[in-house]
Amino acid sequence: MSAQDIMIQTNHMSHTYEDESGNVVYALDDVSLTIRKGEFVSIIGTNGSGKSTLAKHFNVLLTPTKGTVKVLGMDTKEADHLWDIRQHVGMVFQNPDNQIVAAVVEEDVAFGPENLGIEPEEIRRRVKEALKSVNMTEYALHSPGLLSGGQKQRIAIAGVLAMKPDCIVLDEPTAMLDPVGRKEVLETVHRLNKEEGITIVYITHFMEEAVTSDRVVVMKNGKLLHEGTPRDIFTQVPMLKELGLDVPVAAEVASKLRAHGMPLQADIITEEELGDQLCQ
Repeated sequence: MSAQDIMIQTNHMSHTYEDESGNVVYALDDVSLTIRKGEFVSIIGTNGSGKSTLAKHFNVLLTPTKGTVKVLGMDTKEADHLWDIRQHVGMVFQNPDNQIVAAVVEEDVAFGPENLGIEPEEIRRRVKEALKSVNMTEYALHSPGLLSGGQKQRIAIAGVLAMKPDCIVLDEPTAMLDPVGRKEVLETVHRLNKEEGITIVYITHFMEEAVTSDRVVVMKNGKLLHEGTPRDIFTQVPMLKELGLDVPVAAEVASKLRAHGMPLQADIITEEELGDQLCQ
């Protein structure tokens, strides 16, 4: 892989802090990870595994204690690169209410580009485009307070899109949403990845969401334990269970049926695949 293909690269990166007793705690421990341009990568792990801490390094909300994080070749420790990196990498957090700052949807989406000092005419164009990208055009003049959780999260994504990033990092964006909202957000993010080529880093504890990505990274106690395709990762049911992670329902059912002697393929991870196998 050439340097031109790399969006984010961490090299032997650790992040430490001191607890109340003055002991050094490793929130991230020697993490080396490469994310390619245009890739959709999910990061999974139980609470305290370091996945959110890792995400914050991609947008320079944190910088490494040891090792390096580079975004499009720019070292996050170099203060001169801070604004450049933040224009390339947008963040969407768990609670959409914490990200909405204006009383009208289109003003909220305009907030980021206004802070970048972009011309008013260009801001209007970007806001229109961003709302269209997340299927929220008809809500442009609504108050965000009247929207559902999934709609608010799509507005938060539109606000990031209006800043024209190459990469969006989403930190458990569906954790506070109902199933309808979760589906809306996941579909939106996949569309941005496929149609607009935006690199997606998606942190989630819903395994059914992680199954849809190009690659899955598994974290535990600040370490990167495994990485591979969803099929590589989610067919390892005992390993995921041992880590305290959920397993996609189809993979778990298939694993149990195989244990009872049913001759099913070893790599079933989606409900469609399970259905096809059972129908045979």
